[in-house]
Amino acid sequence: MTITRLGIFLTVISGFALALFALPAERPVSFILLHTGNAGQHSEAILQSSFVSGELTREVHSATAVELNNGDIRVFWYGGKREGSKDTAIFSRVFNHGTGGWSEIHEVINRQQVNHDTRRYIRKLGNPVAVVKGDELWLFFVSVSVGGWAGSSINLSVSRDNGNSWGPVRRLISSPFMNISTLVRNAPLLTEQGDILLPAYHEFLGKFSELLHIDSRGTVINKYRISHGREAIQPALLATGSDSAIAFMRNTSASNPGKLWFSHTNGHIADWAPLQPLSLPNPDAAATVVQLDSPGELLLVFNNHPSERDDITMAWRPSAESDWQLIHQFEKLDKAEKIHNPFSYPFLLKTADGNFHLFYSWKRKHIKHVWFNRATLQKMRTSAGKDS
Repeated sequence: MTITRLGIFLTVISGFALALFALPAERPVSFILLHTGNAGQHSEAILQSSFVSGELTREVHSATAVELNNGDIRVFWYGGKREGSKDTAIFSRVFNHGTGGWSEIHEVINRQQVNHDTRRYIRKLGNPVAVVKGDELWLFFVSVSVGGWAGSSINLSVSRDNGNSWGPVRRLISSPFMNISTLVRNAPLLTEQGDILLPAYHEFLGKFSELLHIDSRGTVINKYRISHGREAIQPALLATGSDSAIAFMRNTSASNPGKLWFSHTNGHIADWAPLQPLSLPNPDAAATVVQLDSPGELLLVFNNHPSERDDITMAWRPSAESDWQLIHQFEKLDKAEKIHNPFSYPFLLKTADGNFHLFYSWKRKHIKHVWFNRATLQKMRTSAGKDS
């Protein structure tokens, strides 16, 4: 029997369609809600800042951080001669919560190691994201073999000693077609079932956000779409109940730009409400958000401008029914300076003791760390109220 080119094409398309739509059986999802922290541990206000990335590379970007089981904070970022250069690697450093001091900087994962472990050519590395899972520390990060970030894949490496050493790198299977164009940026959520819900996004053909449901073996077992089309990436996810969540997303829309996107679940992790713009401006840039003493009380750190990344600002929302209030500006570019996107990719971590650690890219030369406590937060809110 002669097989025509049309037959081969139809066979390939049919196989792709089956792979795309033959999703596994639904698995229960019950979020582990985060500890709200001790609001009154420190009576004196603390606000400290420093550069933590050193000068090992010409450029650094996309910091993320996680609180370890011993209370220390481990921060990750990637760096190289430039964002897409072949010398990019993932770096890390530890903040000792007792002494307030920093460890030495270590190169955690480089391009050659990923190439060896995955048996794939790796052109560059990017965006790390970490989560503590029991006694293990899981590190997800982006790699590209061909092309730009639209050709990305997600990788996973696991540490069993708080990040001092790492197991082999494994490439996640997150897409049925070529397994490309899946990236990460913000922190995952843990479930009562022992799984991970990893916020992810796509940049090839469409620009949209989704959740990857990953089991305890590190296998993607399901996907839940948050948005569609070419409008929203880099979701920041928060659990508002055992089976409900909210997400804030970077706005890539051509028709409705200049503001952050927001969505929430409609009673099921696979059912998300249509995107709605926040009242706050944003220039197609990453944002970070944490909860305070209730699921609806939030702190959001973002670029407070519809088209420029020339500031780092924090807003507070007292409850789900309240309006956002601008309470502090961490950075503002001097008008005399001419720098493109000087401040970007903030990541805010709230620790179990009620303190806050903010990391962001500072003129692409440094990862800046700002440490403040509840007393400082209260002063920010009080001062903003007087000024309004």
